[in-house]
Amino acid sequence: MIQNNNPPIFERFELDSGVSLSVNSNRKLKNIIVKMFVMADLDEGYTSRSLVPMVLRRGTTRLPDMQALRRHRESLYGCALSSSVTKVGEWQVVVFSLDIVNEAFLPAEESLFEEGLELLRELIFDPLVQDGAFSGEYVEREKELLGTNIRSLVDDKNEYSIRRCTEEMCSAEPYRRHELGSLDELDGIEPAGLLDFYSDWSSRAPLSLYVCGDVDPARVRDGVDGVFSFERPEQKPLSALPAVVEAGEVREVREQFEVNQARLVLGFRHGVRPGDDAYEALALLNAVLGGFAHSKLFQNVREKASLAYTARSWVESTKGLLYMACGIATENYEKALEISLDQLEAIERGEISEGEFDASLKTIINQNRMLEDNYPALVGGDFVWRLHGGELDLDGLRERLAKVGRDDISAAAATLRHDTTYFLHS
Repeated sequence: MIQNNNPPIFERFELDSGVSLSVNSNRKLKNIIVKMFVMADLDEGYTSRSLVPMVLRRGTTRLPDMQALRRHRESLYGCALSSSVTKVGEWQVVVFSLDIVNEAFLPAEESLFEEGLELLRELIFDPLVQDGAFSGEYVEREKELLGTNIRSLVDDKNEYSIRRCTEEMCSAEPYRRHELGSLDELDGIEPAGLLDFYSDWSSRAPLSLYVCGDVDPARVRDGVDGVFSFERPEQKPLSALPAVVEAGEVREVREQFEVNQARLVLGFRHGVRPGDDAYEALALLNAVLGGFAHSKLFQNVREKASLAYTARSWVESTKGLLYMACGIATENYEKALEISLDQLEAIERGEISEGEFDASLKTIINQNRMLEDNYPALVGGDFVWRLHGGELDLDGLRERLAKVGRDDISAAAATLRHDTTYFLHS
């Protein structure tokens, strides 16, 4: 694991309630951004866990419907309150977000930050309960909406083909599950059972709270400690990082669909996680291979061979995967597959031009610099690194990227193992 020798981006506090608090104090921000991450393994409860935040945002004990919530948010100068669900490797994470005006910029002295925190606490931990269950009306409406969202996943054929490749490649692993859940499981969820599930999960889940803004970290700590002062049972720890799964014989999966454009997705395993010594070399490998318009896939599959409408690659570092994807005509399958794999083999042989290398390094470093003022991305990036035992260090990343050579990129390419070829066609 790489050691961080630069000043930390976030100041850390571990609170008595079990909340892990990270504060970024920055005068560039006029608002205060707050994000609460509620974590769990990506296990059999993943559909219920996806539904819960949709029900929670319908109302709390004190503010029992969306109209009451809206009026209260307006009284807090129109603060924004939202929730989402995602997966990070083989963990599922529900994110509750608050964006509120910094009271330092208001004419009157108010405790707006603490009031915003209290609203966030109510939304997460003081839901509307009726006769020992979540509101039946709210649950049914949100089940319908979640079901629509799950069914609509098939509409975007690019995303659908990536999801299907993942399901096939990780068929025996938790990562096969989509963070939104399963229609089969959704049908059986009832209001009382959902409340029982959520009460047990939220009382024991690891909690990570981030605050960004022109704030005093000590005051933030005291404010969070005062609002989130509840006693909680012993936390249920997340499962450890899964062992790296070795790729066996390459699997080819073909699926027919009524599509205007076929999709080819190649899945590879590499086993490199955030903080590993090879992390930066893998990032540059992806940049040379297919991350940008100057990359080999775009230039050779799309521009020179005219085989693809789109051609790209990306890294899923939290699971140790890399994908290549092309949108092609069905009859070009064999040729597109061959040329796509040729690009990776060329990198492994060291066929990386000075222009490809320089453009890749420059583009990644520029992306890295842009993160400094993108606070939601900064928070999300640090959260992922913390889950992997480190912390986000943008200066350190740039320093390590600058030390990567073309031989390191070739060595990273040699570690990739082709696992699955997925082809969606008409």
